[in-house]
Amino acid sequence: MTARPIFTMNSETYLRAGDVIAYAGQICRVLRVNDCAAVVAVPRPARTFTTLWGKTVTLQPAPKHDWISANSCVPIIERKNP
Repeated sequence: MTARPIFTMNSETYLRAGDVIAYAGQICRVLRVNDCAAVVAVPRPARTFTTLWGKTVTLQPAPKHDWISANSCVPIIERKNP
């Protein structure tokens, strides 16, 4: 019987609050992380419409929050140094 190699995760592979990641085809920011989940702010597209008086208005909605695993294998684009 051969021994299998043990792969351990280190602090560089875990998500941390403030990380910028690629998630859902967009660049998103990690808001907070606990032992079971990470909250990710996913930006929404701006909405443009014309009012009854002919004025064009653009609204930027607040980002949507998604909960993902704290150990997700997502590419980390930018990491804040502790």
